Amino acid sequence: MGGTSFSMSYKQLHATKHALKYYMMRPGISEADKQSEQALLDKVVNEIEDMKERYKIGCNEL
Repeated sequence: MGGTSFSMSYKQLHATKHALKYYMMRPGISEADKQSEQALLDKVVNEIEDMKERYKIGCNEL
């Protein structure tokens, strides 16, 4: 993926997560595509979890 970095908002990450999950269910997906897209999905999910913890998203106390 290279060294280029950009940030996304929490809502953008959630939309990306859902879009990837849907996209990965397409017919005829190759094993290579499935693996690379799963790796990307894992990164997105990890970033969402990090943001939840960092910004106390979903917690009753702020």
